[in-house]
This record gives sequence, C-alpha cells and structure tokens, in this order.
Amino acid sequence: MRIVIVDSEETSREVIKQAINTVVETHKIKSGCKIVGEAADGRKGCEIIVKERPDLIIMDLELPGKNGLPLLKKIRSEQIHSRVLVITKDNDFDRTRQAISFGVDEYLLKPVKKVQIAKALQMIEDKLAGELVIETALSVENIFMACLNGQIHRDEIVDGITHEKYGFTLADRGNLFVVWLGNGYMEQRKMTQKILEKLGQNQKFSVCVLPIDEWHLFTVIIYGPEKKTIRYPFFKNEVVSRLSGMIRGELVCLWEDVQHLEMLNVSLKNLRMIREWNLFFDRGDLIRREDVESMEIVPLKYPAELENRLRRSAVISNRKEIIKCYYTLYDLCKRDPHSPSQIKEVLIRFNMAVLNAYKLKREIHSELQVQKSMQDIAKAMSWGEIRAAVELFFRTLNFQAEEENENADLSPLIQKALQMVKKEYDQGITLEEMADKLFVSEEYLSSQFKKEIGVGFKEMVRTLQIERIKELLTNTKLKLNQIAELAGYSDAKYMSRVFKDEVGVLPSEFRKSAHC
Repeated sequence: MRIVIVDSEETSREVIKQAINTVVETHKIKSGCKIVGEAADGRKGCEIIVKERPDLIIMDLELPGKNGLPLLKKIRSEQIHSRVLVITKDNDFDRTRQAISFGVDEYLLKPVKKVQIAKALQMIEDKLAGELVIETALSVENIFMACLNGQIHRDEIVDGITHEKYGFTLADRGNLFVVWLGNGYMEQRKMTQKILEKLGQNQKFSVCVLPIDEWHLFTVIIYGPEKKTIRYPFFKNEVVSRLSGMIRGELVCLWEDVQHLEMLNVSLKNLRMIREWNLFFDRGDLIRREDVESMEIVPLKYPAELENRLRRSAVISNRKEIIKCYYTLYDLCKRDPHSPSQIKEVLIRFNMAVLNAYKLKREIHSELQVQKSMQDIAKAMSWGEIRAAVELFFRTLNFQAEEENENADLSPLIQKALQMVKKEYDQGITLEEMADKLFVSEEYLSSQFKKEIGVGFKEMVRTLQIERIKELLTNTKLKLNQIAELAGYSDAKYMSRVFKDEVGVLPSEFRKSAHC
C-alpha cells in the first residue's frame, strides 16, 4: 500500500509513521506499506498526490496553503480515487459531512493513538484488496466477454473502473466484427488471432479480440473515440481482404454497429442469426444485418426436371452426371436470393431422390451416415459445409467403387495416397502431410508416386485442380473467386495464371469457348 501523509504538525506525522511501522512489523498489513511522500501544507501535498497517485492519503483538514476540503475536491477532479483517512482537531459536523461526500473512508479526531491508526489501516487494506479483485476481474477481455454472454450490466463501479483504466464505459457506442472459420477454425486459429490483434496498432480506435472456440469464430470488439463511419470501410476494404488472402477454407465476415457496448450479446446473437445468409455473398464480403434485411427474397421453385435427370443418372451409377446435376442445382440456388432454409430443403429433397434411386439396385451400408449427411445440410452455415455434407452422402452410397476398381493394379500405399489426394487436394494438402498420415518418408512416397502413377505429387494435384476448374467453368456460373476457393486456390488471379500456363487460355476465355 503506497501512502502520502499531509499534516501541518510534525509530531502528528511522526505518530502516523510510527503507527505504519508498527502494523508493518507485526504483519497486520499483509501487502506492506510504503510512504511515497509527505507534506506540511495543502499545496505541496496536492503536487505529491497528483504525481504519485497513492493507494492511501492520510491528511488533516486544517492545512496551510490549500485547506483540506478544496484539496479533496481537487484530487477527485483529477480522477484520483485514492482511499482517504482524515485526522483532524475539527469536530464540525458540516465539514465532516462534506469530507465524506468526497469519499473519505475514515475520520479520526486528534489526538489519535497508534492503535486507532493501525485499525484504520487494516480496514482500508481490506477495502483495497476487494477493489483489486474487482479490477482484476474487470480486465478489458473479461468485461467484453461478460457483455457477449449477457452477464454484466452498467453500474458506477464498472463505469468508474473502465473509464479510468481504459477510457470507455458500457454506455458508449462501438462495433462488432465477427470472423467465422467453420471446420477450419482450430487449424487457422493461431494465425487468425495474430492478424486480428494487429488491427488497432496504427488506428485511432482500440480492439479487443476474443475467440469463441465453441462456435468456431472470433469476435472483435471495436471501441474508442474514432468515428464509426471510418471503421466500416477500413474493415471492409483492408481487414477482410487481408483475411481472404491469408486464410484457407471457410471464411465468413460479419459486422454490426453497437448502440451500447453493454448490448454486445444482442449484436452477437443478431450476427449469428444472419451468418447462413453468406450463401448469397462472395467470400471477401463484409456482411451487415441491414444488407440481409434489404434483400428481396425470391421463392425457390423446385427443379423437377433436374430431379428426373438426377434419378436416371443414379439408377445407372453415372457419378459424373450426378455431380453435374448437383452443380447445376448449386448454380440455380445462387442465381437469385432465396432463403437459406429453402435451399437446404431443396438439397435434402435432391439427396432423397438419389437415395431412392440407389436403393432400387443396392443396399445402404450405413443408414446413420446418410442421416448425418442430411442433418449436416440442415445445420450448414456455408456452401463449404453444404458441399462437405453432400460429399459425405456420396461416400456413404459408394458411387466411387467403380473408380476405385480402376486402381486395383496399384500398390495399397499408392491407392490410399490417390484417395487422399483426390479428397484433399482443394484443401492445400502437402506431400509431407500425406507421408505423415501414411507413416512413410516423404522421399519414399514421392518416388513410389512417380513410379506407379507416372507423374509427381505436385503434377497430380495441379491436374486435379485444373480439371475441377474446367468442370466448374463449364457447368456453373460461379464467379472466378468462388471457383478458385473450390479448386484450392486462395487467390483468383494466381489461379488464372496457373490455368493459362496449363491450358493456354484464361478461365474466362475457356468458359466462352465451352458454351459456344
């Protein structure tokens, strides 16, 4: 406990110091005591207090230079919340009442005994210990996490601490920026947090980054004096762009203006409710609730003719044609703004059509897997999750069995490697990662790959990516950035360069020639 003594009488200051030494020596003050300044008049005392900002001020109300009451008023106006112990000859009730109004903790009349001061010091230490617990609990992170959970509300203590320590209160306006990473959250968590924590370094506003592992998302609370109109363009044009370029896989960015920071839980709930509407936005968009609410929703007409085509293809196990039907459906769903629930209903109905056709000739090996794939579609928050659910459905029906038979002459190792490459090439799998999963050295896997397949690992990945791009260019109306994501590229421009090197024309030119 850091203490400043302000008393015009030297004998009185000595008694106070002796009392302090006694309680320290007897260990009655566990935190210890240190006198950081003493003064015989109000003016000097005020200078020391403003400079040192002590935990405790022990002072007389009758002081030369600046009387006790004006001194108390001055230090409170400087936002100095020190505890105050008054020792005075004055027994005037009005003066006592005024002193108490400035936050005096204890009021002792002279002459005081050391035991009285010791008791007062112990009482004040208990108060300071309680305040320390509160202040520790009220870190910026804990405050905002409590707001997000709806567990904190404004009061004088909270507003006092946040205003003094951090320069804001829960009544202030702010913004909420949410980054959802889906199933890639744990893999991308560390890098994403680093990117987000650097946001406020060169800006006039402050940010607090809070990951919520349970929901696979980051919340970024933006607070401080900067105008909110400047913040949104910065996040839209710079932050989201940076995240899109560095993060692979699922990425949904959401934004909401917060009227009062206390209401962050309401804003987070609003954004989680609109998250699935990212089905109609590009990967690099920053989605706001008002953007969703202003959309003119078009009813989604079920494509019965496409379903008939799908059924015929499923009966004869024409996997490639089935996939084309699904891509046609994806394109249809994205053509106009439809409600996410309608899209999911259509996809589930589509899956049921395939399932019924499949059952005409074959048995289902895992009904539970089929049910899970349907549930995954119903819960999906992005096209990535929808595609993953559909792929699970296809793996369960085992349409690729014929394809696997074609590779029967290959070694079990390379068969597994091929399956892995075809499954994960669009997720950035490396030769090193695949070797680790197959429990062989990278060098051995590379040599066997080239020996049995005839091409290297990188060439195989690139071939699969190019074929996927061709398929998407031919059978869908997806934008190039969407196609890049589906083919395992984080940047559409880079994808276009690679495609031209391999095919000889740009993706846009290939699409035109494919539809001639």
